[in-house]
Amino acid sequence: MKSLERRLQVGLSLSLLTLFAMLWFIGQKSMDDLTHEFVVSRLEHDVETLLSAIQLKPDRIHMVHERVAPIYQQPFSGHYFSVSVANNPIIYSRSLWDQSLKNPHLKPGERSIQITDGPDSQTLLLISMGFSKKGQSISISLAEDLTAIDIQKGTFKRRFAIFSLSGLLILLILQSLILRLSFKRLESMQSEIKHLGDGEVVKLSDDVPSEVLPLVKEINHLLTLLEQRLKRSRNALGNLTHALKTPLNLLFQHFDNTSDESEEARVQLERISHLMDRELKRARLAGKGIARQQFNAAREVPELVRVVQQIYAYKQLHIEQQFNETLLLSCDREDMLELMGNLLDNACKWARSKIIINLSDSNTDHVTISIEDDGQGVTEEQIQSLTQRGVRLDESVEGHGLGLSIVHDIVKLYGGSIQFFQSSLGGLRVIIKFDIR
Repeated sequence: MKSLERRLQVGLSLSLLTLFAMLWFIGQKSMDDLTHEFVVSRLEHDVETLLSAIQLKPDRIHMVHERVAPIYQQPFSGHYFSVSVANNPIIYSRSLWDQSLKNPHLKPGERSIQITDGPDSQTLLLISMGFSKKGQSISISLAEDLTAIDIQKGTFKRRFAIFSLSGLLILLILQSLILRLSFKRLESMQSEIKHLGDGEVVKLSDDVPSEVLPLVKEINHLLTLLEQRLKRSRNALGNLTHALKTPLNLLFQHFDNTSDESEEARVQLERISHLMDRELKRARLAGKGIARQQFNAAREVPELVRVVQQIYAYKQLHIEQQFNETLLLSCDREDMLELMGNLLDNACKWARSKIIINLSDSNTDHVTISIEDDGQGVTEEQIQSLTQRGVRLDESVEGHGLGLSIVHDIVKLYGGSIQFFQSSLGGLRVIIKFDIR
C-alpha cells in the first residue's frame, strides 16, 4: 500500500473500530453488572423482611404471611423464595405453585448468587444466604425473574448498536473528509512541481503544511545549487572559449608570418578554432533558461531563428516558420534547442536563400519536426552516411561533421526516429518523429 492517505484511512478506521468494540464490550458488561447488582440489592432487602416473618417454635416453623410481600403469593409472579431449617421441611412461596427452588444449605454469614432456570421458562437470579436465629441455622433463597429486564436490556443494546454504528459511520466519513482536505493542500505542491518541470517557476512555495516544509526547503536548496552550477558551467565554457581565442589568433598570425611548413599544426589549430566557434554558437542558442524547462515552440522557435539569422547574416536567408502556437514539448529545453539549432545551423550552411521549419502535432501521440533548405541537395549514397560522426559531405563548407550526429543521439535519447529526403526546394529535408507530448 503506497498511498499515505489510504494508510491513514485504514489505520484510523481500525483504531475507531477497536475503540467502539471496546466501548461495546465494556458497556454491555457494565450494564449486566449494574442490573444484577440492582436486583441483588432488592432481594437482600426482601431477605431481611422474610427473615423477620419466620417464627421458630419448638415443634415447627411458622411463617407470618402478612409480613411477606403480596407478589410472593401470586403464582408464577417472577418473585420466589424458599426457607430451609435443619430437620424441618422446606417452606416455598405460593408463587412457586407446585414448583421447587434450589436452596443450598449455607452456614450463617455465607452467601451465593447464581443464574438459574425457573418455572414457566423464566430466567432467575437466585440469591441464597445463611442466618442463625434462636440458635438454629436458617438458609433463605430468593429469586427474581430477569426476563423483563433482559427484554429492556435487549432493546437498549439494539438502540445502542444503531447509535454506535451511526456514530462510527459519521466519524469515518468525517475522518475521510478531514484527510482529503488535509492532503488537498499537497495538490498545490504537486501543481507547483509540474510548473517547475515546465519551467514556469524556479522554486517551490513554502506555503505548505509544516510536515512537508523541510522537504520543500531541501528541494528549493537543491534547485538553487543546480541552477548555480549550471550557470557556472555555462559561464566557464564561454569564458574558456573566449580566453582561448586570443592565443589562437596569435598562433594563426605566427603561421601567416613565417614560412614554416607545419601544415598539420595549422590544421589542428583550425579544428580547435572551429570547435570553439561551435561551443559559442551552442551557448548563444541555449541562451538563458531553467534546467528541465519545457520547449515552448511559440517562444523558442522565433528566438532560435533570430539567432541563426544573425550568425548567417551575410547570406540574408529567409526562414519560414510553421508550427502550432500552443505546442509544448515535454522534454529538456536545452536538448531541443541543441537539436533544432544543429539542424538549422546545418540548413543555413547549405541553403542558398530559403529554409522551411515545420513543427506538427496533428497526431496526438507524436510530434513531427521537419527542416528543409534550397541547397544543392544530396545523393542517396550521401544520405546513408549523414548520421555518421565526423562525416562531412563537402569539405569546403565550415564544420566538423558533428551536428547531425549529435541530432541523431538526442533523437535516440527520446526514442524517436530521423529520416532524410530530397526537399521539394532542391536541398535536404530532415524529418524527426518522436513522442514527447
